[in-house]
Amino acid sequence: MAFSLFGKKPAPAPLGGKGSARPATRPAAVPAAAKQRDELTTLDFTQPGEIPKRSPARIEVQETFHQIPAAIEQAAVLFSAEQPDAACAPLEGAIRADDLGAHAWRAWGMLFELYQLLGRQAEFEQLAIEFAARFETSPPAWTTAGEDAGATKVSPGGTPTAALATLRGDKVQEAVGQLFRHAEKGTAVRLSLTKVADFDEDGCALLNEALRQLKRTGKECTLVGADKAVALLAPVAATGDRNNEQAWLLLLELYQQLGDQASFDEAAVNYAITFEVSPPSWESGRAMSPVVEEGEPAGATSTPEEDAAACRLEGDIVSGMDDAFAAIDERAGAEPALTVDVSRVRRMDFVAAANLMNLVTRLSATGKPVRFVGASHLLAALWEIIGLDRVAGIELRKA
Repeated sequence: MAFSLFGKKPAPAPLGGKGSARPATRPAAVPAAAKQRDELTTLDFTQPGEIPKRSPARIEVQETFHQIPAAIEQAAVLFSAEQPDAACAPLEGAIRADDLGAHAWRAWGMLFELYQLLGRQAEFEQLAIEFAARFETSPPAWTTAGEDAGATKVSPGGTPTAALATLRGDKVQEAVGQLFRHAEKGTAVRLSLTKVADFDEDGCALLNEALRQLKRTGKECTLVGADKAVALLAPVAATGDRNNEQAWLLLLELYQQLGDQASFDEAAVNYAITFEVSPPSWESGRAMSPVVEEGEPAGATSTPEEDAAACRLEGDIVSGMDDAFAAIDERAGAEPALTVDVSRVRRMDFVAAANLMNLVTRLSATGKPVRFVGASHLLAALWEIIGLDRVAGIELRKA
């Protein structure tokens, strides 16, 4: 499948113009010998259409038919290539010209998202004033999540919160980056572990180091839902098994944050026996972490929209991430229909989007409908460029 990057191009003019029409009558026959002798010298390369066709074979190029204005298409492709500053320019120009027609709402939404991601609050607020006047409705609100809009939130108590669904290296790295950016603006941050389902040593090591750095700089990091992570990590903390030292150290920190000194002491003794080093010490007086988010009913771990999703995608998804869509393929085998939460996807590059298109097209052909919920305007525009909206449902992120 070939994709048009910047709009459908006009059909080329016919190769044979008025001056190149063939004669109405066939020339007189030429003797075979003379024809063979003069074959090359009588070919006319000056007139289109005079070169004989020796094969009926044709190469057909499929084009993606869509009606997206060029400014929106350019912005979506530039952002997918991680050029957010450059992506603003075509949108700003098109909005000033007011020539977007029915696509105006999307263009404004994309520009709001870009300003948010770039931390350009002054431009965001000016755009909000113009939006309210143009559409006579409330504009999107600036969030304290800055460049991580859609991937982080602020707790009811006002503390910026990042969330993890896995303790694997690449995802932990993204969350750690969010935590440090938030920590620059305040003294406390929160990391939600309520949905953590798996881990590896790299992820645990990254989180352990991040917690140590935050502590050294006087920043408080509360691990929300630490009990969920304890249930995941405790089985690997077996005396004599040296394969999961970072997971063991993280487990001790979780016991500390939960205020569970008895479990901490037992795990610390076993750690000392296994690794033959002194374990971390219990710190009296440290505040306990909440088991669930503030304002969330006990036992609740996700929103109704998240519960409806069979799987979710997060962060930046780029070419080379071979397992980026493995969860979709895996869940599709067990579900009659699949809902994918993409509310935490920051960016997807063009190659990854094409790979997703191939997967969803294959699933659709086998009768497996796929629906994406929580998409940003930037992501939805890229998907429409490649035609994903024709084989899957796409629902935008709630403002």
